[in-house]
Order: sequence, then structure tokens, then C-alpha cells
Amino acid sequence: MPNHKWVENNDPVMGGRSTGTTTIGKNLLVFNGSVVDVPALKAPGFITTMTTDRSPWNDVSGCKSLGMELKSNTEYAGYRVSFGKAHALVCKKFFAYGYKSHFDAPPVGQFGTVVIPFSNFSDCWDDATGKVITTCAEDSRFCPTKKTLQNLETISIWGEGVGGDVHLEVKSIFGADCN
Repeated sequence: MPNHKWVENNDPVMGGRSTGTTTIGKNLLVFNGSVVDVPALKAPGFITTMTTDRSPWNDVSGCKSLGMELKSNTEYAGYRVSFGKAHALVCKKFFAYGYKSHFDAPPVGQFGTVVIPFSNFSDCWDDATGKVITTCAEDSRFCPTKKTLQNLETISIWGEGVGGDVHLEVKSIFGADCN
């Protein structure tokens, strides 16, 4: 994790009030904050921590899943992760870039491994809610490409579409179920 530069992005849309912080210490990425309703939309906004450097990620094209070793110190149901910069124009979502999937954190206060099959990811997702519209398993046009899996380019971890407090401590992100 320390070999990448991570930055916080708070919800700037229509007066969004969700805020968070991103820190790295003791080989942990700490993503902390609160997702709250956007007043104009009367719906929860988002916070995200994302990589902004050009350091390559390991090639995961021989893997079937993305893994993350992490823990959450809060009960929160809106965690998502995304990677890459793909944009499915056919889905007509202006701000939806990258392949995204929901994930559930391990039990509160416990480090654990979260494994998300690449077939759960999609670049056809709703930029207002973060929810996947059509999964890769449902339509292969929205699957991560081999080129993207060879270099994920950027990774983002989101608290999105569900109000509440977010606190994740991430030890590692890696390819899982690899050849």
C-alpha cells in the first residue's frame, strides 16, 4: 500500500456534505469519514480514497478475483471498490469511470480477506448511487479487459449511496484465485 499515493475525494456534487480522510501509517491505509445526504438530492452522497500516482499495480490478468485484507471499525453497508478508467458510454452515466463492485467488510473490528470475483465488476454503474446496473456476468461487454487487468491504473475505495460512518483499515490489495 505505501508504494502508491492515495488521496481523499469528498462529494462535491450539488452541495454534497460527505467528508472523509485518508492516511497511511504503519503499512495501513486508513479511510475514515461520514457519508451523508446531499440536501438537493435528499439521498446519500459519497467519499472515496483513490490512487493518483503512475506506479503500476501487479498484473492480475491471470487471476479470477480481487482480494483485499482489511477491517472495518463501523457497521457500514455502502462499501465499493473500483479500478481502471473504462467508461461504458452505452450506459449513459457521465461520471461512471472504472470497473466497480460492492463488497462487504469482515465482521467489525476483525481483519479479514475480502475476495471479489472480477465477474462482479462492471463499468456499467449508476453514478448517482454507485450501484452496478449490469454486471460482467450478465453482459460480457462490461467485463474488465485483459489490458486493464494487466495494469489496474488506479484503485478507489468508496463509501457510497448509504448514509453512515466509514472506517476501513486496509493492509493489502491483490489478485486472488490466480493461475
